[in-house]
Amino acid sequence: MEYYLTSLRAVIFDLGGTLLDWPDWDEDIERRWALSYDYLVARYPENNWPLREEYVRAMRRAEKEHWDRVVTVHTSDQPERLIRDGFHYLGLPENKRAMQLVLDGYSQAVIGWAEIFPDTVETLLLLRKRGYRLGLLSNTWWAGAWHDADLAAHGVTELLDVVAYTSDLPYSKPHPYVFHEVAKRLQVETTACVMVGDRMVDDVGGALSVGMRGVWRQNDYPWPKPEHITPSAVITTLSDLPSILEQWG
Repeated sequence: MEYYLTSLRAVIFDLGGTLLDWPDWDEDIERRWALSYDYLVARYPENNWPLREEYVRAMRRAEKEHWDRVVTVHTSDQPERLIRDGFHYLGLPENKRAMQLVLDGYSQAVIGWAEIFPDTVETLLLLRKRGYRLGLLSNTWWAGAWHDADLAAHGVTELLDVVAYTSDLPYSKPHPYVFHEVAKRLQVETTACVMVGDRMVDDVGGALSVGMRGVWRQNDYPWPKPEHITPSAVITTLSDLPSILEQWG
């Protein structure tokens, strides 16, 4: 059992793979972009659009490059940046109407897709009852409203004191800035926070680098697991978390 000098006051959660899940994330990429294409051309038919396959390929490239930047330099992008890059690869000029339609179509493609883990709500309720402030910190290029809709649909919105999406921030996890920012919004020192997530580098490593405790939600996803990162604790389900926090006092 580990002992810490600072009492915990706040718990910060990752979103995807921790509180909610999007099944077949990678396998579903083409469906999402194809539906956004269909939405675009149906509402803007007078434009000379590329073939559906070309559009999907360009948007997938833009999305991959976004995530490459997250991994290598820990920056973040707003949704419009990604769509602008996709248009550039298609040789299309910037067009605010078209870009908004692309985003509207993509948002339609993800409605109702997220699933909630069975112990998410009960765990959050228990932690609130114990007096913890609860936050969310998610790496994403999605508009915050899309994620907010998922949280609301699954009854999670009212259980969180602070919600932070990196699409609204200049950096992404594991950059120290985002951890300091969410702690600031929670009005808690970083050393009084614990971060819970499914990614060893982004969630655990990032949290440890700013003095937070980092709890890894164990999984078989192919995310990097460097040997130099040692989680403060490991859980297999969220329902394991309250007892860990209790042990820490």
